[in-house]
Amino acid sequence: MRKTIVATTLAVIAASALMLNGCGKKAEAEAVTTAAVETTAAETTKEETTTAEETTTAAEESSEEETTAAAEETTAAAEESEEESTEESSEEETTEETTKEETTAEETTAEETTAEETTAEETTAEETKAQAAGPEPSAIYSQVTGLLPGMITVDANYIANYYGIDASQLEGYVFAMAEDVTKADTVAILKAKDASSVATLAGQLSAVQQQKAQELQDYMPEQYQIVAASAVKTVGNYVYLVMSSNAAAIEQTIATNIG
Repeated sequence: MRKTIVATTLAVIAASALMLNGCGKKAEAEAVTTAAVETTAAETTKEETTTAEETTTAAEESSEEETTAAAEETTAAAEESEEESTEESSEEETTEETTKEETTAEETTAEETTAEETTAEETTAEETKAQAAGPEPSAIYSQVTGLLPGMITVDANYIANYYGIDASQLEGYVFAMAEDVTKADTVAILKAKDASSVATLAGQLSAVQQQKAQELQDYMPEQYQIVAASAVKTVGNYVYLVMSSNAAAIEQTIATNIG
């Protein structure tokens, strides 16, 4: 646009000069030319100033737009970051709540298991106590002495030395044998402190029976038959052996007392 104006101005100046020269007014033509040039220069300067101002305004607007866009992007990024942080925090809280719930469930299960085990232990303890509260072997034996010949009872040292029975494992016991060595009559009633000892005690009374059978087998067949017909029996913590011609009645009395 500036070039068009300059060209137009120069054309006007040239035409004016020709006209003035034709009329003989050279000085006036020069004045007009000078004025035209100055006007053109002024207009050019004004146009350049306007263009510069427009350029500056455009640059400022562009800078403001860029700054605004950058600020908006920064704000958006901050908001996204905040949202992500919120989501992460929410996930962490959810994880913590889940962990707490699982821990609570495990603790509850452990408590229930412990309660069940405790109940089982108490039941076992009550059963053991009930068994331990049964009658003393000596009290039972006193009820059957009328069915036996003359008997002697032996002490802890005797049963330990001859039969390996440890009296410290017993809550109470009676071990009685006929005074007459030719008779097979023997009554042993053992009450174990612990049920875990019952099997061992039963084995030891079986050894007593076998030893007695060997003693009588070749010399006293009738007494041997009494021994052969006998058997070791267990009820709860009680272990007993009866070798007698009245074994059935004696065992019935024992069984009635210990249940």
